[in-house]
This record gives sequence, C-alpha cells and structure tokens, in this order.
Amino acid sequence: MLHKPQTTPALGDYLFFYKNNKIGLTSKNELPVFKNSSHKFDKAYCFGYIHHHACLLCEGESPIGLHYSDVKLTDSSFPKEIYQAIAIGNHIHHWRSSHYYCGKCASVMADKADEPALICPQCHHIIFPQISPSVIVLITRGDDLLLARSPHFRPGVMSGLAGFVGMGESAEQALLREVREEVGLVVGNLRYVCSQPWPFPDVLMLGFTAEYEDGEIIIDNREIESAAWFNKYNLPELPHKMSIARHLIDVYLRG
Repeated sequence: MLHKPQTTPALGDYLFFYKNNKIGLTSKNELPVFKNSSHKFDKAYCFGYIHHHACLLCEGESPIGLHYSDVKLTDSSFPKEIYQAIAIGNHIHHWRSSHYYCGKCASVMADKADEPALICPQCHHIIFPQISPSVIVLITRGDDLLLARSPHFRPGVMSGLAGFVGMGESAEQALLREVREEVGLVVGNLRYVCSQPWPFPDVLMLGFTAEYEDGEIIIDNREIESAAWFNKYNLPELPHKMSIARHLIDVYLRG
C-alpha cells in the first residue's frame, strides 16, 4: 500500500469517494477523474496507481452528480485492476473514518509521515490499518461438495463455509470450530490453498480444503440459512469468479 497523504491531484487521477461501503460513480457508472480545480475536497490520500494515474481517496463533499453503488456489486462492472482499487480504497476509507479520533485521549488523529499509519499529535498513540483474519473452507466427501447459503448472498448462490479467527486461535482451530458450529460436522485432512484480501471492510480470507469425517448436517440458523451436499457434476449457482470461494471450488473441480 502506498502512503502519500495530502497528495495534489493531477489531470486524469482517479477520485474515490465512499459512503457506507458504497463508491461514488458518474452518470456513466465510471470512477470520476480529476479534470480541473472545480473538484473540491478536504484531502486526497494516494494509495496506488492505475496506468500511471494516482488513486486518490478523497475526503470531503463529493462532486455534484455522483451516485453511490454498493462496493461488492461492482466486481463484474469494472476491469480487475479498477475493482481491486475500489475494494482497497474501501478498506482504507473504513480504517481512516473509524479512527478519526484518538482512542486514548480523543484528539483528532493525523497522518504519520513515514508510514501508513495514523498518529495522535497529543499522546502519540499510533493506529495501523486493521486486518481481520478469516477462514473459508471447501469440504469434500468423494465427488460431493458441501455448500451453504448465507442470507447475505445473492439469490441462489451457494458457497463454502467461512468465519473469523478468534483471539488465541490458529487458522486451523478456527476452521474446525466454524464447521462444527455452522453445520455440526467433523472434518480432517485440512489443506491450505491460498489467501485473498476481502476489504468489506477489512478481511483477509485464508482458503482451505477439508475432507468430511463424521456427522450429519445440523445448520446454525444464526449464521446460514441452508447447507447441503452437491455432486460435482450438478452444482448450484456459485460465487463470482473473482472470489476465493469460487477459486477453491474451481481448483477442486480441476482435480
């Protein structure tokens, strides 16, 4: 992550305005770009570049004419590099807006000049970007996959099980606990596959596969609304191809 607070915009720079996990877009459903001094905002924080143009997280009133779209729903609307920038910007915006005041003395926080952190000018308390580790697992039983549905998913979509790593837990311990809590199963042969930042707002997903060992599906209705075994040749609607959940499934199907 680049760290350039108080960046002066240049022509063509991308402007990122956020409100409640939503991104500001133009009437053409594009990211706004800096064109002239008519763009007014309090601060522009550079967190990366796309094709030599800065990605600027803008604080202050957004330009007239922008509408706001759910960040999660932009995954299929933009090229990969644009979508990744939108997601990362959302993570940074959430972190900065959540720590506007010092948690120790309540003073207004300031950008730390030499690293991506916020520092209190009064008591010198430092806050780094928060990352919340989470595990996601694809459970298999021969040619069958266990897929579950969260009420937050798009209609019809089924995915693997996921949950946050608790204090004092390893990723493997969290995985076993989440599977037991959400569907009542015992699994083994855990294998780490890959990871993916999932900045909605600040998650790092750790992807695993596991093999079924024992138990019958008993769902926890507080977490998921359904779960079932699906044969690999007859699968329901799956998560978007850019998600780690889909990657785990695709890797398994490729053998």
